[in-house]
Amino acid sequence: MLLIDWLTLRIKLDEIHAPALLERIRSCLGLIQCWSPDGELTWQKHSLDIDRLRSDTVGLVWQVQGDGKDQYLAIAGSPASIRNNGINVFGDLNISDGAQTLIRLARKALNCILPGIEHWQCRRIDITGNYLLPDPESVKQALQMLMVSDGGRRKAGSAKNGGDTVTWNPTSDLAKGKAYHKGPQLEHLCKKRHLEISADYLSAAYRLLRLEHTRGARWFRRLEESGKNWLDLTPEDLEELYRDFFGKLVNGVEVKDMDRDDTIKLIQDANCITHGKASAAFTTMLNIRQFGFEVVKGYMPHSTFCRHLKHLRAAGITDADMRTAKVIPIRPVKIVLAEPVSSWEQILKAA
Repeated sequence: MLLIDWLTLRIKLDEIHAPALLERIRSCLGLIQCWSPDGELTWQKHSLDIDRLRSDTVGLVWQVQGDGKDQYLAIAGSPASIRNNGINVFGDLNISDGAQTLIRLARKALNCILPGIEHWQCRRIDITGNYLLPDPESVKQALQMLMVSDGGRRKAGSAKNGGDTVTWNPTSDLAKGKAYHKGPQLEHLCKKRHLEISADYLSAAYRLLRLEHTRGARWFRRLEESGKNWLDLTPEDLEELYRDFFGKLVNGVEVKDMDRDDTIKLIQDANCITHGKASAAFTTMLNIRQFGFEVVKGYMPHSTFCRHLKHLRAAGITDADMRTAKVIPIRPVKIVLAEPVSSWEQILKAA
């Protein structure tokens, strides 16, 4: 089952009939302004960009936004996280229930009466699925495969942490996506936020590949311009948006044992380099396995050694991979978009 992992809602300040709240909100305003050389105000925005918040942010955040004409109270958060004590792994696709969860918490946090759900606009939704793979190594290889599975106008790229995240259109306010290893992210979140999770659940999360799709403000403006209401979006509509985005990227990805040629091709595609350069980086990896980092680093030109490591890591090959006897020791498994897991019990039963 997919879940709504983030919602951003907003309402015009003129529709909030609570003088004390409005005074409090306006006292918190902070603007960044840009003035032209002629002394004209060219643009302005509030200092916090709520739509750039990560979907693992715990709790509810709010700010005041302006579009040049009206001012809005914006609230945002993960309905799944709010309902499950900060753990946002599982949830549902009921957009109305998710929005009500945010509004109820906002009423409590701001200590005021806020208008009903029909008065609010939606400006972001994250639709997320969890996919159970045989082991953590399978998740890492799936991410490596996704790194070179670009389709259409999408572009994948690895994160600094060794390839545990792949993103498509990361700055888009229309549609974007992300794939990442849930286990390390959840462990980091629990430590940072002092959240409680059982050892069994955390171990199970290390077998989860998480695919997250975001529809942003521009998409919702287009929806409104077409005469449709965001509250009418059904779970089936959200599933279709999710499949449309990830279908070409994921349905053809199969995790399997990779031989020498497969690995060289992976390095080549991830770095947009020639086969010869990719083969040289692969040879350096084999030498590191046989002789160790320090020995290989000692006899190779420093710039060449660093370049080869950069090529290997861009392909998602970690330091641990360079020390193992096999190229990538993974059991075959295919990622099927229509088959996300929906509960901890389902994962533990499959263990």
